[in-house]
Amino acid sequence: MTKVATKVSAIETFEMTEQVRTYLQEQMDFLAQHAVSQIGAIANYANIAAFQQIPSFEQMFGNAAGDANDSAQRELKYCAQSVANSTDLLVQQKSNANVWGAQDASGVQSTVSSDTDRNKIQLSEFGYNVVSETGERHVKTMSDIGLLNTHFGIVPTTSREERYELFVATEHDKKRRKQEMQMRTESKFTENKAHNECVVQIVKVAQSTAHLV
Repeated sequence: MTKVATKVSAIETFEMTEQVRTYLQEQMDFLAQHAVSQIGAIANYANIAAFQQIPSFEQMFGNAAGDANDSAQRELKYCAQSVANSTDLLVQQKSNANVWGAQDASGVQSTVSSDTDRNKIQLSEFGYNVVSETGERHVKTMSDIGLLNTHFGIVPTTSREERYELFVATEHDKKRRKQEMQMRTESKFTENKAHNECVVQIVKVAQSTAHLV
């Protein structure tokens, strides 16, 4: 029998059958892999203008020493997981407000929006929405993972490295399917264009020979 603490602080028990444990383990593995995909999405969009490839393991999770870097290795070295957990603190939508001049120590001049926080990653409206919404889902996913671990002692059956490898494979598969869809669309367009040109030629012949009928 397994004890579970309820919201009213009462202790209830239930039988942890093999079927229940298998189900909970499947949910843990699904959530763990989903969390990696969410981190990957954030890594892609956290600096969408400068980052156009699958994020590295270190960019998503930090290196062996725990040092975290964002996708562009920029001065503010935030890991995607840090962004996921603190979106409002680390990310800001690009401003359209008034600007003012700025000059750094090396003499480089630039303009900065009046309500821009230079300590935050600046994103387009689309990128900001993707990062914010994905960050919220990631926090919920990690909360669910924590509950499964706390109440049932369940941990993912795959390592973080294995989940990252599956994420990369999934991203490549998405890109392949997107390219195949694009090729089918272009092929269909070419086919329709050829058909339309054929119809036009038939119409021209019919018009030029109408007086012979």
